[in-house]
Amino acid sequence: MKNRLYIFCVGVFLLLTTNTYAQDPLWKAGYFQELSNSYLETASGRAKTVEEARNKAASEIIRKRDLATGASATVVNGQITTSGELVVKSRILDEYVEHLSNGDYVVYILTQTAKHPDNPYEPVYVTDEYPFSARAFVPGMEQLHKGQKTKGVLFIAGEVACVGGIIVAESMRASYVNLLGSTHNVKILATYTDNANMWQNVRNICIGAAAAVYIWNIIDASATKGARYVKVGNTEMVFAPYASPNQFGLALNINF
Repeated sequence: MKNRLYIFCVGVFLLLTTNTYAQDPLWKAGYFQELSNSYLETASGRAKTVEEARNKAASEIIRKRDLATGASATVVNGQITTSGELVVKSRILDEYVEHLSNGDYVVYILTQTAKHPDNPYEPVYVTDEYPFSARAFVPGMEQLHKGQKTKGVLFIAGEVACVGGIIVAESMRASYVNLLGSTHNVKILATYTDNANMWQNVRNICIGAAAAVYIWNIIDASATKGARYVKVGNTEMVFAPYASPNQFGLALNINF
């Protein structure tokens, strides 16, 4: 029993300390926001090469502006050609490329397109850094918020398993302790005592494992980066806890 528990705890620890989970940007599934001077929106294109797929994605953004003006535009080798009076002022904020099993590429782009070519862009940036949140104190919640679904589920499952182990082990220990008063047979009493001690050890291991998973969850939620997401605005002050071999405290980050 104890060997299996040790193996389980080591396995959970290795899974949670491995930060290799692929993360799609949060905007990939579809994003649209209208600002005062511009639109933030996503588009995608699929083709045999990345460049062709990118052109198709850019053409989709242009097509949306075509609908509003009645003019037409095409994208060839990254260059926009128009017929009519269509003028589009647009920039790519972020890009994500997928390579499919059949060899095709899918390119997702996040763009900011001015409502009028003379309009200045509002300050927008894409980041994978998140401000510290109280979600960090609930196992797995901050990881899920950051788009780390696999890691979030593992933290939740690990904590639930450890707490469940505490409850089961304590119940078994109490059961064997109660049985000590049911007989005067020395051998049976010795067996009950050994079993009670074993389940007490299992309970203590589970308590330690639960504490370790909880503490690691807080550290991971505070320190690791998440999936890229869109931020609109100017200066932002972010307080976040930090730790090093010689000191710990709060770090102040200013994003522009």
